[in-house]
Amino acid sequence: MDEAFRLCEIDRLGVLDTPSEPVFDAIVAAARAATGMPMGLISIVAEHRQWFKANIGLPGTSETPRDISFCTHAIEQDALMEIPDARQDPLFAGNPLVTSGPRIRHYAGIPLGTAHGARIGTLCLLDTLPGVLSPSQRELMVHLGRVTTQALEQRAALLHKVEQAQRLHSELKRSEDFLERTNTAAKVGGWELDLTSNEVRWTRETKQIHGVRSSYQPTLDSALSFYREDSRAIIQASVQRGIDAGTPWEVQLPMTTADGRAIWTRVVGSRQQVEGRPRLVGAIQDITEERAVLDALEASEVRYRRLFHYSLGLICTHTLDGTLTSVNPAAVQSLGYPESQMVGRSLCDLMPPERREAFNAYLSRIEVNHTDAGVIELIAADGGRRYWAYHNVLDSEAHPPFVLGHAQDVTALRQQEERLRELSQRDPLTLCHNRRYLHRLEQLDTESWACVVFDLDHFKQVNDTQGHRRGDTILVEFAAFLRSPLGAGESEVRLGGDEFMVVLIQPAEARLQALLDWYQGNAALAPIAFSMGAAAHARGEAVADTIHRADSDLYGARDRVRRGRRAGGHAKAAPSTSTPD
Repeated sequence: MDEAFRLCEIDRLGVLDTPSEPVFDAIVAAARAATGMPMGLISIVAEHRQWFKANIGLPGTSETPRDISFCTHAIEQDALMEIPDARQDPLFAGNPLVTSGPRIRHYAGIPLGTAHGARIGTLCLLDTLPGVLSPSQRELMVHLGRVTTQALEQRAALLHKVEQAQRLHSELKRSEDFLERTNTAAKVGGWELDLTSNEVRWTRETKQIHGVRSSYQPTLDSALSFYREDSRAIIQASVQRGIDAGTPWEVQLPMTTADGRAIWTRVVGSRQQVEGRPRLVGAIQDITEERAVLDALEASEVRYRRLFHYSLGLICTHTLDGTLTSVNPAAVQSLGYPESQMVGRSLCDLMPPERREAFNAYLSRIEVNHTDAGVIELIAADGGRRYWAYHNVLDSEAHPPFVLGHAQDVTALRQQEERLRELSQRDPLTLCHNRRYLHRLEQLDTESWACVVFDLDHFKQVNDTQGHRRGDTILVEFAAFLRSPLGAGESEVRLGGDEFMVVLIQPAEARLQALLDWYQGNAALAPIAFSMGAAAHARGEAVADTIHRADSDLYGARDRVRRGRRAGGHAKAAPSTSTPD
């Protein structure tokens, strides 16, 4: 940037060390009202200093040394320069305007370029709190920067080209119209109170905000009367402090317009010397929509926090790679881990290894579909399994996107279902499989299997002479006897009454005979004498037919034993079986 040319452009404009002027004060007031930042300046960056053509919010200061000015850096930019927090910015953290004086934190400045391309200063806003302008506020600053540049050029033309006064007046009028349109778009109006005559002036937009006609002439009392009684004292006190001490203010207050609308307004004001007369100058903005959005957002956040904290449901959030970012107390209680051990950890780490591939599939689904539901299995701190029935949604508008998860702990229900399922397939007395087990055998199309059937000898006589309680005890003990030699793929079944069966799935070649030999050799350990028979399932044979062949083997063995008893005169013989088919 050609510094000599830039300084010549400042001289051409003839603006340095001139009195304040309403148009520039109005531009700064509009920028402050639209952004809510408390300090606003139109700064001209001269050779060794920056001088303020307009100053709202820094009373008693008209210039600062150039070597500490933010605007010196802003004029080197092509667009708006914004410093969200000067204390965190290495270029400005040690600046005396940050460490002392006004203690600037947030700065936003748009460079002012002359018609010949020289950047002579800025329209800038300052705040003692960190912050960031919204896109619409940045756009407004650009518009107002253009207005400021136009106003400066017009002023120079007015000073140096009196003969072109009519053309300059037209240009100035267009600039004012542009400012008015900008204010209308931002719902910002201007106002002024002459402290000598007590005359109040409102711009067109201010009258529209108050719901009055364009011919309406306000007074101070009538202007204050629009505010509700409970907030009128606040605005009155702010105005009085401005009159007495020159204290600038900004307040947000409800009011009722002349046409009966209840609205919220942001009002800013400060004491200025305008044309040698003391005045209060400021702006007013209709912030009803902004307030409604903020109120709704605050109410929504409060409701969400209460729901999140007190819900009996399990609520969590996680990233698209499965990392937990928050968990509510119910979720913490369900798994038994401290919250600090869950947040920042992948849900995948809390799952059994065999379930992790399914979890990755879930992450892919919810990224595509933005919602997913199902049941996940987790490992709790005590090592037990927990089952969560979930319905999760993806918040794709967040940056970065995240998943909001809501679930219920259905572990008890799952365990109850498993118990009920087990009970439905087990004999409640002996805990052997019941006849439903036969349905499994019907599904074994390609697997080989064999069975051994048992029938208790004279069991009815036990019930009749010793009672059913004794009979039940014998049944339980006999089931335990059958269970003793069984291994993997071998199960005991109570077919009904005193009839039992042992099933061998894909038995080794000699396993069936070995099992028969064990029962034969250990028959004395059984609580009652028994008969047994065996059969190996033939491919394509019905399950009932295989069991029928085993029954036939049992009856044959029983007949042989009884004939042996009659022939030998024995009172009791050991159980016997025939060779399996």
